[in-house]
Amino acid sequence: MSNPDFTRKRTILMILLPQGVILLISILWILFFPKDHVSKFFHFSFQVLFEGLLTGTGLALAGYGFYFFAKKTKKFYEAVELFEQVLSPTFKNLKLVDLLLLSSISGFNEEVFFRGLLFPKVGIILSSLAFGVLHFPGKKYWIYAVWATCSAALFAYLFSLSNSLWLPVIAHATNNFIGMILLTRMANKMKI
Repeated sequence: MSNPDFTRKRTILMILLPQGVILLISILWILFFPKDHVSKFFHFSFQVLFEGLLTGTGLALAGYGFYFFAKKTKKFYEAVELFEQVLSPTFKNLKLVDLLLLSSISGFNEEVFFRGLLFPKVGIILSSLAFGVLHFPGKKYWIYAVWATCSAALFAYLFSLSNSLWLPVIAHATNNFIGMILLTRMANKMKI
């Protein structure tokens, strides 16, 4: 029987390692190209907070709705398998504080890199495709990369509307947090 604490630590490391790489790339980019510094895009307001929470919640619920659609219709059944057999067991041993920290870190790091640095240079299509490639878990689960690409386009649109990275950061982190909670509940319900 596997040690839940070991699995928890391994899962956290598995998520934080690529986030560290993204953060390092962002830091080096800003060091070598100081005119691309993203600090000019951090404008906060309660409207940005509200819109980010609302968008992230809507995106997470849409993803969960897609899971039920795929399960009921047997279309995109690979998505059901990805949720039930891959992602859900991955998050089952994480604590609520883990989910909050991991979703915040990934939302922040990925938005700084993909929307703050890459999007202004290459545009919405290429930056969204790059984001989709980062979230490509393999040929069998291609639909997840398509979902991530569409989510990235939404985050880029939010950024261009608000000129604030906080809006896509909050939306992204909220989406991740709710999604991880739903996956954890799914694992507990299925007794994975």
